[in-house]
Amino acid sequence: MNLRKPLILTVVASALVGSLVMNGISATAASVPGVSKSQIVLGMQLPQTGGASPGYNKIDDAARAYFDYVNSKGGVNGRNIKLVVKDDEYKAGRTITTARELINNDKIFAFFGSVGTQTHLSVVKDINRRGIPDLFVNSGYSGFYTDPKKYPNTFGGLGTYTVEAKILGKYLKEKYPDKKIGILWQSDDFGRNALAGLAASGLKFEARKTSASFVAGTHGSIGLGTQIGQLKANGVDIVIIAAVSSATAVAYATAAALAYKPTKWAVISVGADATTFQTILGARGTAPATSAALLAGTITASHAPAAGDADDEYIKAFKKINDDFNNGADKRWDNNVLQGMNIAYLATSALLGVGKKLTRPKLVSYLKKNGSKLSSAAFSPIGYSGTTHEAFTGFWLGEYDASLVLKPIDGTRVVYTTDSANGPVTVSNYKRPAIAADALPRVG
Repeated sequence: MNLRKPLILTVVASALVGSLVMNGISATAASVPGVSKSQIVLGMQLPQTGGASPGYNKIDDAARAYFDYVNSKGGVNGRNIKLVVKDDEYKAGRTITTARELINNDKIFAFFGSVGTQTHLSVVKDINRRGIPDLFVNSGYSGFYTDPKKYPNTFGGLGTYTVEAKILGKYLKEKYPDKKIGILWQSDDFGRNALAGLAASGLKFEARKTSASFVAGTHGSIGLGTQIGQLKANGVDIVIIAAVSSATAVAYATAAALAYKPTKWAVISVGADATTFQTILGARGTAPATSAALLAGTITASHAPAAGDADDEYIKAFKKINDDFNNGADKRWDNNVLQGMNIAYLATSALLGVGKKLTRPKLVSYLKKNGSKLSSAAFSPIGYSGTTHEAFTGFWLGEYDASLVLKPIDGTRVVYTTDSANGPVTVSNYKRPAIAADALPRVG
């Protein structure tokens, strides 16, 4: 039996650890993927191209701009944040490939801000199986967050579609009791989540009459004429849309072509960005004044300030950073840019909170125990705990004015809160902390 070989290996291993320490890199840091003495690598997947890309393809540039700002101020505990982004084209098969590239080639520390429900469903199990933090996902699908035992490392970056739909549905049901309310929804987990929230608020829809659906991602080719025609033929007065921004724009354009003018449109927030709406219709030859007139009066919800609220302190700070650090092809300020900035602010706060000895389990543990204390631009607290990884638990309702600024309904912002189950809708008493003068998060 040869005892010399194990002994030699032990000596070599000990020498390697000693060498790492002498060179200023702890053995722990050296063993954590995506973490070095000087850098933290995060990975993001979103549609930079393809039918669903308009608007969403700005989130990564906005987040990178905020991280670059943080890096210019010394980074996080001495480390710069590097964001590696892959274009998954809003196609689940492509998402699987890009996730593999981020993990195996780019050696990321964590996933951050990935966009899309169905696309993220294709990789979320594997990400969690590998123990990789899955931070601030840009999907409101409640199934990712309400059972932390199923996805222990996944944390939301939006309020859930169920929460938002419960709040919106309650308002519409009470405000328009004599109106026929219908819905246009993309037939995936996003749409089904919204339907569940609306049902919890007491709204019911009849298939092929007041409920019209389409396969997610097909709206550009089919034009939604059948769906909009169905709602018109059945006398729907209030149309709710639960779909991506590009589908919202197609729906409005189709309704205009069919001379269908509902009393109100109400759009789940991820599909309601005004800049994206006008950009999409502009590419189809619609004049800005015409598209503005189409969207004006639309009801939607938000957990954050309106992008057009020039007096909000977080908007002022983030817009300045966007102007100075965003190198994207389209840096025009809108809800997508605000969302990118806000989740980057949250990620910076969480990384700061963990401290210099950064590991994946420590980050996940920190978010479970302290995530609800993180503040941001949102007027709603974060719901993270040991029993849920839902992000923002509250929304306020607004209506687009003629200049497409989202204004609180009846002139006063009221934030309503609920859960993704059967809890009631109540008025929130959360008070958003002020942003620091340097726009960097503070960790208590």
